[in-house]
Amino acid sequence: MIVDSRSIPHGSRIEADLCIVGAGAAGISIARRFAGTSTRVVVLESGGEAFEATTQDLSRGENVGLPYFPLDTARLRWLGGTTNHWGGICRPMDPEDFESKAWIPNSGWPIAERDLESYYEPARVMCGVSSGDWGLETWRQRDRFKPLPVRGDRLDTRIAQIVSPEARSFRITHRAGIQAARNVVLQCHANVTEIETNSEGTLATLFHVATLDGNRYTVAARQGVLAAGGIENPRILLASNRQWHEGVGNRNDLVGRFFLEHPRFVGGVLVPFDRRLSVGLYDHHKVGAVRLLGYLGLKQATRDQEQLVDVQMSLHPTLAGSFQRSAESEDMKALHALVPALRQGHIHQLGGHLARVAEDLTSWQALLIPGAPLPAPFPEVVGKLMRSTPFEAQALIPDLMGDIAARGYAKKFGAPIESILLRTRINAVPNPDSRVTLGDDRDPLGIPRVRLDWRLTSLDRHSVRRSLEVLGSEVGRAGLGRVRVMLDDHDGPWPEDLAGGWHHMGTTRMADDPRWGVVDRNCRVHGIRNLYIAGSSVFPTAGSGTPTLTIVALALRLADHLKGLLA
Repeated sequence: MIVDSRSIPHGSRIEADLCIVGAGAAGISIARRFAGTSTRVVVLESGGEAFEATTQDLSRGENVGLPYFPLDTARLRWLGGTTNHWGGICRPMDPEDFESKAWIPNSGWPIAERDLESYYEPARVMCGVSSGDWGLETWRQRDRFKPLPVRGDRLDTRIAQIVSPEARSFRITHRAGIQAARNVVLQCHANVTEIETNSEGTLATLFHVATLDGNRYTVAARQGVLAAGGIENPRILLASNRQWHEGVGNRNDLVGRFFLEHPRFVGGVLVPFDRRLSVGLYDHHKVGAVRLLGYLGLKQATRDQEQLVDVQMSLHPTLAGSFQRSAESEDMKALHALVPALRQGHIHQLGGHLARVAEDLTSWQALLIPGAPLPAPFPEVVGKLMRSTPFEAQALIPDLMGDIAARGYAKKFGAPIESILLRTRINAVPNPDSRVTLGDDRDPLGIPRVRLDWRLTSLDRHSVRRSLEVLGSEVGRAGLGRVRVMLDDHDGPWPEDLAGGWHHMGTTRMADDPRWGVVDRNCRVHGIRNLYIAGSSVFPTAGSGTPTLTIVALALRLADHLKGLLA
């Protein structure tokens, strides 16, 4: 069931078998795994069932490292967590993502891909991913788009799947299951301010909870799980410093360290020799009912030989002038606004959007002679087309038919390409100096706000440049075009368009040795018998795929481990 913690009597002590902090992808996955059992589960969620600005403000913090998103926009504090603005791109980690590499400091997981293999399928179902097939060959046979026809064996085309928009938010897809579970109580507006332990620090005894309206109470549980995200998990541990100056679980000064993201920026440009080069595989598209997205990387053997971290390269064509203007036009913006408005029943500015779209779709009528007995174009239009080369005639389509028709034509038949931006995404080196700490300011609950110091390394930079050089060599050898690398190989400012992917990882990393990690291979905090951490904060490395599927797979694995303890 779902309750509002503001109605719980002040000073109450709630007893449970399992307490889960956070109702995002990880927390909800664990709770759903326990639904219908005899285990008493309490889930503490900071937000409510809708976005609230006052609650979201609790996430505000300070960025002192590389430029990053404002922290109160980089994660969401309401039921479903960050799945409420998730882009839906999914891919499991590859086996090599778990392996240690001698040239990559702090790399390697204490578990292997096989330890998660049986959990990826139920995770796929939890996340709403359409297919369990991630191999290129299966999709190559069914997809009308093909990979770049390079001849060498150094490049690798990989496939990700995209969850449909209506299935992305766990608040929408799993709320009914939580509500119906009699043994699960999800308490909204419940903010954990402290984890209290016994005098030896070996047992988590109480979760202290506060609401923004001043209510306070505690939860005592046999087992506890922090599942509040890669920034909030270390914040709660560090802020629980009343008994332990360094915070809970932080005897080796590792909580908050090794903050990882998937940094991305435009690292190069591919100029194709053939303006009709097919790159549709590398754009969002559908194969039957499945939404796919392809991207490029170097094969593992090449990365090992070159001693690089993995760099994924996505392809973003810049079309011939008229087609590019159409793609960015106000008419296309109106169409993009109109479609979700119609789906969701929103009528704000609906008339204006509809009128603009309708006007654009009837642009072709301006080419016809008014009053003619049969539709006939003006002679000057015919003359202009007759004098054009095939390439020039194709480029006239947006001017003649309108922006929306041109965009549809480009999607179906392709459009002349001026260049292809190569947006790179790095599986970054785990760096202990990239970290989350507590700042000087405090939020309305009295908890110190976070300070994020995001850092990258020279190996990250070198890997991007060298990966683009290898791509350039391969497309040149295949006669497809030329690549211009836009990143130098010297330590200096990163590109101005450097950004993350809202992927917060690594800050309570997993390791068998407590000198190198906060949790063990079962996600238990080293030295504390009954406190576990779920979510991407336990990732020792970022991996080459997006994190959500692995977050859920790890959460389901943890849930099964806890079932054995709570039986």
